[in-house]
Amino acid sequence: MTWLLLMALPSLCMGQSLSIRIGSIDFFGTAGVDVAPLRAALPVHPGDTLAEAKLADAKEQVSSVVTTITGAPPTDFSAVCCDAGGGWMIYIGLRGKNSHEIHHLPSPTGSECLPKSAVSLYNDTMDELLLAIRANEAGEDDSKGYALARYPPLRQSQLALRAYAVDHSQLIEHVARNCHTAENRAAAVDLLGYANQSKRQIDALVRASNDSDSTVRNNAIRALWVLASSSKKAAAMIPARHFVALLNSGKWDDRNKAGLLLAALARNGDARLLSDLRSRALDSLVEMARWQNPGHADPYRFLLGKIAGLSKSRIKNLIASGNVGDLISAAEKTVPSKSH
Repeated sequence: MTWLLLMALPSLCMGQSLSIRIGSIDFFGTAGVDVAPLRAALPVHPGDTLAEAKLADAKEQVSSVVTTITGAPPTDFSAVCCDAGGGWMIYIGLRGKNSHEIHHLPSPTGSECLPKSAVSLYNDTMDELLLAIRANEAGEDDSKGYALARYPPLRQSQLALRAYAVDHSQLIEHVARNCHTAENRAAAVDLLGYANQSKRQIDALVRASNDSDSTVRNNAIRALWVLASSSKKAAAMIPARHFVALLNSGKWDDRNKAGLLLAALARNGDARLLSDLRSRALDSLVEMARWQNPGHADPYRFLLGKIAGLSKSRIKNLIASGNVGDLISAAEKTVPSKSH
């Protein structure tokens, strides 16, 4: 499904070009917040072009505006590359009633980390992924339980990750849990996604999805999504409840990857999961379903359709037609009261 592929793209374009064009600006954590005056007061707008070196300044300016209007600084400012037209998508986190602080694991202090060669394998893969995104060649095959790109240079790097992970599974698991540097843990967790599928692998990835570092969490949840998408057996070993909580996170990466994974876990209509989504995350699903970029919004639209009990074909048709309002209304009608 195309929207899943788009959802899988990380925000790793920083520092890679001279200028950027803003394609869209969306918010999250908006429950109880009047977004209209905030949007009107922003110093950046869709269609603006700015030097990438000025993005940090734009972030500070946005933070000042949000603080002035809402009384609190934003929880996040994520600039994500790139939409179908090459524009960047900006996501701003607010401190509304549906924004919750997520308590993560303490940062580890262990000294055993990956060798430089393994970290280089990971960094090379990230560089090739960026090139694939910019070449509009980010499609991949996840059927083996790990990502294999159609873009040949990226696929070659991923096969190198696979070879290393199979031969060093115990090391990368240990590093993912204990290494004191976030860069090493991020690389180790990405490698974990290329190890042989097992409950031990999945348990390690679930633990890493609660790491103190957002990139580590991002890599872990993405790997779990690939596993859940490729194997019902793997999906059955992934506990969903923790990831429902991440839909209310103040960080865009948490929400983005949690939506991706939960859309895969909800395919079979698990009643307990859908009830949990309805009771704990409906406001967040609704606001994110309204995001402008379909590649980021469609998984939440899918989850709303599942909550509403709509057929797969009906959900597909409503998403394809952009009829978000009907999906939202159908999901909200399943709530006994307005207490959500």
